[in-house]
Amino acid sequence: MPVSPIRKINSIWVHVRDIKKARTFYHDVLGLSEIWYDEEGESASFRIPRGPPLSMHVQGKGELGRSAGTVSGIYFSVEDVKRAARVIERKGGTVTDRPEKKPWGNWNATIADPDGNEFVLTD
Repeated sequence: MPVSPIRKINSIWVHVRDIKKARTFYHDVLGLSEIWYDEEGESASFRIPRGPPLSMHVQGKGELGRSAGTVSGIYFSVEDVKRAARVIERKGGTVTDRPEKKPWGNWNATIADPDGNEFVLTD
């Protein structure tokens, strides 16, 4: 079996339309620590505990702007899905799929950022 040169995921990029709303969501609602913020307001990066940085980049108008709100398939591990969904909702976040026990045994819930990028909470 060939050995892959890839060691880990370095960062996850999420395209957003409004960096200020996104910063509020990722910091105040999800509780992630900000690593850096571009003073011109074009990008920011947040630390995911025990994981790669979650970076955001504001996309322009036209074709480039169409990618905002298209992220899906990223799962955040949490200790208690029901509790995490309640906390996120209480802080103003959107839960698009309520917590549900899946046939394979995990609890999952889906949340969305202000641009509609969706993330799954899983235990």
